[in-house]
Amino acid sequence: MKKIFTLLCSALFLFAATSCQQKAQKLLLAGSGWNKIVIIDKNTKQIEWEHPLQKGWECNSAVATPDGNILFAYAKGAKLITRDQKEIWNISAPEGCEMQTARVLPDGNYLLAWCGHPAKVMEVSPKGDILSATEYETGIDHPHAQFRQVNKNKAGNYLMPLFATSEVREISPAGELVKTTKLEGTPYSTVLLNNGNYMVACGDGHSLMEVNLDKGEVIRKIGATDIDGVSLFFVAQLLPTSNNGLYICNWQGHDPSAKESNNPQLMEIDGNNKVIWSLNDNETFGMISSVCPID
Repeated sequence: MKKIFTLLCSALFLFAATSCQQKAQKLLLAGSGWNKIVIIDKNTKQIEWEHPLQKGWECNSAVATPDGNILFAYAKGAKLITRDQKEIWNISAPEGCEMQTARVLPDGNYLLAWCGHPAKVMEVSPKGDILSATEYETGIDHPHAQFRQVNKNKAGNYLMPLFATSEVREISPAGELVKTTKLEGTPYSTVLLNNGNYMVACGDGHSLMEVNLDKGEVIRKIGATDIDGVSLFFVAQLLPTSNNGLYICNWQGHDPSAKESNNPQLMEIDGNNKVIWSLNDNETFGMISSVCPID
């Protein structure tokens, strides 16, 4: 009986220890100016998978799809590929336009968007069929100065953060302007929080803001030096975490001193704005403007 009790205790201890171990998580990373897309082990920070990008293939949006494929925008178009590097489909952007957005929607379809005259937002099936297309003229001459990551809100409208005008515009599927929120810097992306507000990355404003887009109100701002031990450069994609924190892509392409400043290319902060994980390795990793967790 004593032996059985000892074995039972050992099994319970092993179960508890295993349950308390940090869940293995992978991160899909990409960035403008980097010549590859990679998947890393978050704990070891080692690259486990990579896909090369050709020169000029600016990638500011990369995401893992629910079925395990990789969807990414590369300025000249958007591709869906398998993990063994096989292309499933490719949607090209017209000459003079820049495909900058590629994301998975809650309904399982994909959202693509290119800058141009006019800009175009498309919803696409996993098979590559274009389900809808919305054209919108931003009024911004240079396509590269228009947007990077377009999002879709619960009302079914598109949130378009615009570099040149420092705005987030809400556009209907019919291509009509619904609302404009003036912010600062070069707004890069918007992401919905649990409380209904959005976190907006303000790019060269070296900041991020929690914003009530319905009212056009800024709730709070995290500035360039508001996170202990870190300087924010170009704030690119933001992604909420399960502990009320955020992943912050700290892209360093517009400041020549950034690489020598010993600031992370990517960080995770908790709900108190404390850095709890970071990636700071310019020898191994390029500039990071896109992040996607893979459980």
